[in-house]
Amino acid sequence: MDGRTESTSKWLGAPLDQLPTPALTLDQATVRRNAERMQERCRALGVRLRPHVKTHKTLEGAELATGGTRRGIVVSTLAEAHFFAAGGFDDILYAFPLPGGRLAECAALAQRLEAFQLLLDSPQALALLRQHPLPPGKRWLVWLKLDCGNSRAGIRPTDPGALSLARAIAQEAPEEVTLVGVYAHCGDTYACRDVPAVQAIARATTAAVLDFVTTLRQAGVSCPQVTIGSTPSCSHPVQEMAQLTELHPGNYLFYDLQQTLLGSCQPEEVAIRVLTRVVGHYPHRNQLLVDCGWAALSLHGRHQGYAGCAAIEGHPQLRLAGLTQEHGQVEGVDGQLDFERFPVGSTLALIPYHACATAAMHPVYYVHAEGKVVELWHPVRGW
Repeated sequence: MDGRTESTSKWLGAPLDQLPTPALTLDQATVRRNAERMQERCRALGVRLRPHVKTHKTLEGAELATGGTRRGIVVSTLAEAHFFAAGGFDDILYAFPLPGGRLAECAALAQRLEAFQLLLDSPQALALLRQHPLPPGKRWLVWLKLDCGNSRAGIRPTDPGALSLARAIAQEAPEEVTLVGVYAHCGDTYACRDVPAVQAIARATTAAVLDFVTTLRQAGVSCPQVTIGSTPSCSHPVQEMAQLTELHPGNYLFYDLQQTLLGSCQPEEVAIRVLTRVVGHYPHRNQLLVDCGWAALSLHGRHQGYAGCAAIEGHPQLRLAGLTQEHGQVEGVDGQLDFERFPVGSTLALIPYHACATAAMHPVYYVHAEGKVVELWHPVRGW
């Protein structure tokens, strides 16, 4: 048991209102239901679920998301890849452009695991792999990253270079490199305002990747796997997605205020909260001061509607008006505040706008059932 675990284990069994704040809490039953629902959606479509673990970054969360198989996950950092490999996960897709300066780490993971997989979107990245072949018996397992409108990483499927790159990955040196499939992220769903708009993007992305795979196969290029994903697109999947082989959502295990506003989930499906205590009354400006600043919440969402970075559970008459590093300012939506209802030392529960950003701020998650802490999850950190 390391020092970090020893310092938090004393909170097992504690009531939530006794936790040191700010504290990230997870409702155990809600997390489990969220995991089960996504598994059910994928079963209904007949596709494999490859959950992204970047939101929670924990062995416990990945265990739930994979239904206990510990196979088939997506990571965003090499730190996550090492952590989950050490935790017994042996089918890991590193969904980030190939980091040339850390290729030795990638090679070590590829040799250690049954399936350590990479994303490529350029001939230069492929050349780098070719310059560093794995030992006999091992090959680089590669997905071609497509940009179907997200405008982040990836090559556009309509780009003439996409076909030639896929052919090069699959055929130039099959003893060194294997084309596993094509991968697209529906990150542009986060700009939508409702479920029909999300589904339109999911439908268009699905069509784009399937059309590209058809082109590949007509050109004699084998492409076994086709995957798209994002929590909005996978929370209300369209039937066309049944033609894919995998989906890779991530945020759904926790959900958050942003997902509620997008229509991905109902408020009761949001598992994450940040508990904070009232530490001061300031009647002259009609504000409460709480001990949760941006260092425990992030500033993501501060310009998104009246709730901003977080909603205050059970108190729609309150809003988080400002955040500095360790302080939060709370005021009444209508300018009025009943200070007697919120004495110094009382707790408030914040529903964060973005669970991924908020979870990245905390070294431990307090998982609770029936008002008491029943598990402690320790996420991996770093890159």
